[in-house]
Amino acid sequence: MPAPIDYLIIVTVTGEQLGELTQRLVEGKFYFTHIESSGGIIQKATANLLIGIAHERREALMDIFQKCCQRRRTYIPARMEPASYQSHPVMIEAEIGGADIYTFEIERFEQF
Repeated sequence: MPAPIDYLIIVTVTGEQLGELTQRLVEGKFYFTHIESSGGIIQKATANLLIGIAHERREALMDIFQKCCQRRRTYIPARMEPASYQSHPVMIEAEIGGADIYTFEIERFEQF
């Protein structure tokens, strides 16, 4: 019998990191619900994964996030309205990637 689910992990990652992350989650037998989203300064696709786990597996899950979800710096075009900037976009440095991880304790889990 599997260990009871007592944590809900919600993780937000970029679309670029999603493929490797979901592959490693499946290999590690972590089951998830994938919800697509977008937004932020870069306006790129992101994904939210909902993962129910037993507390004994939390560290193994965090190791996967740490390996797959590294932050990096890149340059993106700044959004400027004046016409003088449209022919030569101003580039700004931004940090992208990584993961936002929210952990909730579950009082009760039922599966029918």
